[in-house]
Amino acid sequence: MHRRSLLAAPFLAAPALLPGLARAQASRAATLRVVPETLTTIFDPHFTTSFTTRDFGYLVYDTLLSVNDRWEPTPQMAERWETSADGLEWRFFLRDGLAFHDGTPVTAEDCTASLRRWGQRDALGSVMLRATETLDALDERTLRLKLKQPFGLVLQALAKPGAMVPMIMPKRLAETPANRPVTEPIGSGPYRFVAGEYRPGDRIVLVRNEAYRPRPEPSVWASGGKRATFERVELIAMPDVSSQVSALSTGEVDYLERLPADVLPILERNRAVRVQVVSSFGYQGVMRFNHLLAPFDDVRVRRAVMTAVDQMDYLPGVAGRPEYMRECRSMLGCGTPYETTAGMPLKADLEGARRMLREAGTDLSRPVVIIHPADAPGIAALGLVTQDLLTKLGFTVDLQSMDLNTFFGRRARPEGWNVFHTTATVPDMQTPLQNSYMEAAGAPNGFAGWPKDDEVQAGRAAFAAAATEAERKTLAESIHRRAAERGFYMPLGQFTAASAWRAELTDVPTGPAMFLWNIRRAR
Repeated sequence: MHRRSLLAAPFLAAPALLPGLARAQASRAATLRVVPETLTTIFDPHFTTSFTTRDFGYLVYDTLLSVNDRWEPTPQMAERWETSADGLEWRFFLRDGLAFHDGTPVTAEDCTASLRRWGQRDALGSVMLRATETLDALDERTLRLKLKQPFGLVLQALAKPGAMVPMIMPKRLAETPANRPVTEPIGSGPYRFVAGEYRPGDRIVLVRNEAYRPRPEPSVWASGGKRATFERVELIAMPDVSSQVSALSTGEVDYLERLPADVLPILERNRAVRVQVVSSFGYQGVMRFNHLLAPFDDVRVRRAVMTAVDQMDYLPGVAGRPEYMRECRSMLGCGTPYETTAGMPLKADLEGARRMLREAGTDLSRPVVIIHPADAPGIAALGLVTQDLLTKLGFTVDLQSMDLNTFFGRRARPEGWNVFHTTATVPDMQTPLQNSYMEAAGAPNGFAGWPKDDEVQAGRAAFAAAATEAERKTLAESIHRRAAERGFYMPLGQFTAASAWRAELTDVPTGPAMFLWNIRRAR
């Protein structure tokens, strides 16, 4: 009797609770709750190559151009473009009615300021800007790019889908110095950031941008109509994988971005959940050396460590399933147009690596510092393998654990570390210009790790100016050979990873990033 009275009480109060309950249910149905691999604290898409910043950026910002699943540049914020017969002058015409989240109209000046800022940070963008004579606004809706020398990848640069994405922000924000992150995330994309509900390290809340006007074409990857089908998107920090699995199973959350393979069988048995690889290209594991500090300021030491790497020691930790992994020693990715292993050690040779270190006179007593983002499982697994590898080679290893956002700050500074690991989407690595780790400008303008090599830089400039695909393929192989021989970084294999979401979600996009538009909840 006692148990029955407890159960009956809520039903007695039901008439008073029903309106509030209905509102809560409606609010939950209109909210997409997503657990990204990690929760970003950097809201500037021009400032970091972080996946989580990129994915946040796709919700808030928009781009002039985008690519579909055939890698074809298509109009996005631009209505159309024109180019001169010699390919040296480009004009882009903005769509009518574009507006930022603060209510101001999007103008060509906003676009040119944003592209100039992006070009100071992005490997491909920097090459384009070096080939540029002027980038200016001819009127409110027309921007002009005038080249001083041939650059055959204008459309590919402006449409690149991976970090750093050339996203457009108001001119007043784009004028923030490129070495300082923009902290006010205002774009013109399908969702807008809610500052009052932001809880650092816990959640990011976005709401539908009612002023956004999607393109009429079907959405394919980052191209076409981006429809904000939910009133709210909540990005939620949940570092513990078992908590993620439980929350998805009970419907507390709707979408998990990236999961280790060992938990997939649990979710695959759950009819309320769908498990799928959304990016067939997948990721490349990266071991990056600090070229400015001993011992990896010596190319012989870099090459020795590269020679010792067995990719099959790394891949199980990030892929888990055989069908999700493949050995790949191409910096430009496998299955891409410019795939090559030129200059790479083609098999692991631990004893050969030890001999190379002895011949180089390497001081093995000097601690090698690995900066290690322990809260990013897809990266952290790589660092643990390298710790073991370097120890076997005789190094003294100092593995310094930290959260991912601290890691991004640490790696941007040239002092205090020797090795870091990361993963990069293969589409972002597929040419010598898109691959940030093949940039060779050195410090302070190059990418973290700071290799400096005039031969590689000259090759990249020639690649940008090449008129034919045959020329580009020849140059890509030459650049790859030099970068590998100089030990720019060591690829750790290629792998895919599964995402999971509630089965009532439909039209979940696929592509090289986590796209969260156009998703619907079945009623």
